[in-house]
Amino acid sequence: MSTVQVVLILAVFFGAIALMMAKKLPAILALPLIGILVAAVAGVPFLTSTAEDGQTICGYVIGAGSAKLASTMIVTMFGAVFAKLIEKQGIAETIIRKAAELAGDKPLAMAFALTAAIIVIFIGMSGAGPVIMVCTIAVPLLLAAGIAPVVASSLILLGLTVGLMLNVSQYQMFIDTLGMTQEQVKSMGLILAAIGIVFTIVYILVKVKRTPVRSSWAMPATQNKKKSVNAVALFTPILPFILVFVCKIDALTSLIIAILFTVLITTPRQAVNVLSACFIEGIKDVAAVIGLMIGIGILLNGVTAVATTALIQPLVTAIIPKTAVGYVLLFAILSPLALYRGPLNMYGLGSGLATIMLAAGSMNPYAVGMALRCNTFVQCASDPTNTQNVICADFAHVDVNDILKSTLPFTMLMCFAGLVYSAVFIF
Repeated sequence: MSTVQVVLILAVFFGAIALMMAKKLPAILALPLIGILVAAVAGVPFLTSTAEDGQTICGYVIGAGSAKLASTMIVTMFGAVFAKLIEKQGIAETIIRKAAELAGDKPLAMAFALTAAIIVIFIGMSGAGPVIMVCTIAVPLLLAAGIAPVVASSLILLGLTVGLMLNVSQYQMFIDTLGMTQEQVKSMGLILAAIGIVFTIVYILVKVKRTPVRSSWAMPATQNKKKSVNAVALFTPILPFILVFVCKIDALTSLIIAILFTVLITTPRQAVNVLSACFIEGIKDVAAVIGLMIGIGILLNGVTAVATTALIQPLVTAIIPKTAVGYVLLFAILSPLALYRGPLNMYGLGSGLATIMLAAGSMNPYAVGMALRCNTFVQCASDPTNTQNVICADFAHVDVNDILKSTLPFTMLMCFAGLVYSAVFIF
C-alpha cells in the first residue's frame, strides 16, 4: 500500500507542476491543494484523529498551516509599507535620476550607474508597484543611452535580484520555514549579493555596447510634478539593512524604525496621512504574496505531517546529495527547476521540498537554505512567469522569453558560484 501512496504523492507533485507551467492552475491555489492532497493520500484523517499525534487535515494542515508563516507575513507587510513610502515620497525616482545624471549618455556608465541605483532601491523595496515605477523611469534612460531593449530590461531584473538578497523583509521566510538563524540568513544575503554583483558586472561588460546606438523609443511624458527630496532621505532604502547588519536589530523592528524615520524627515507635518495611505496601499500590493504564504504554510504542514513524512522520507533520503560535489552538481544542474514555480522555487514547491530534506536529517538548514537561495538567482531574474519579468518586458517592448535567454546563462553561473561557496564552507 505504501508504494501506491508514494506513487500517488509524486503524481500530485508533478501534476501540479505541469498545471502551473501550463498556466492552468495558479500557484496561490496549487500550493495549498498539494498540501491537502498529499496529506490525504498519506492517510491523515480529515476531521478527527485517534492517532497519538492527533494531526488532521482540517486542524493541522489547513488550520495550523495557514498561520505557520504568520511572522513572515507581518514582516512582508511592513516591508511593503516601507516600499510604498519610498515610492510615494519620490525617493526611488530621485535616486535613479541622479544616477543617470552622473552617468551622462555613455552606455557603459549608464548601465553601471542605473543598475547600482536599482540595487540600492530594492534593498528597501519589493513588489510589482516598485518595479513599475522603476521601469517607467529607468527603461527610457537606458534605451536613450543606446542599450538594447532586452539588455535594459535584464539589467533592471538583475539589479532587483541583487537588491532583494539584502532586503531584510525577505529573510523571515528562511527563519520560519527552515529554522535558520538570523546570523545565517544575514551571512547568506551578503555572500550571494557579492556574487550577484560580480556576475552582473560581467553581464554589463559582455552585453552593453561601448558605442551607443540611439533608440527612437520615446520618453513618456510625466504628469506629476517631481518631488524635492533632501539628501538624507536618499539613504533611507538601505536603513533597514544597516539596522539589521550593523546594529543587530531584528528585521521587523528595523522596518518599523525605517518607516518612522523616513516619514519624519520627508513630510513630518503630514506624517499621519502619509503613513495611513502607505499602510493601505502597501498591504494591498502584497495581498497576493500573503495568499501565497498561506498556501506555502498549508503545503509545509501537509508534507511534514507524521504520516506523510513516514512515506516519503526514505525516497528523499535516497536522492539528496551525500557529498559536497554531489550537492553542487545536483542543485546547479537542476537550477532551471526554480522556474515556473518548480520544485526548487522557495516561493513554490521548494519550500516543501526543503522541509522534507531537513526531515531526512542528512543536510543542515544552512546548506538547504543556501541551495534554494542560490536558485533564487535563476527564479527572480529569469523566470518568464514572474510579474516583474512581464512588467520589464512590456515596458521595453520585448518578448519575456528573450529576457530568459539573455539572463539564464549568467544567473545559472551565479547559482553555481554560490553553491561552490556553500559546499566549501557550509555543507
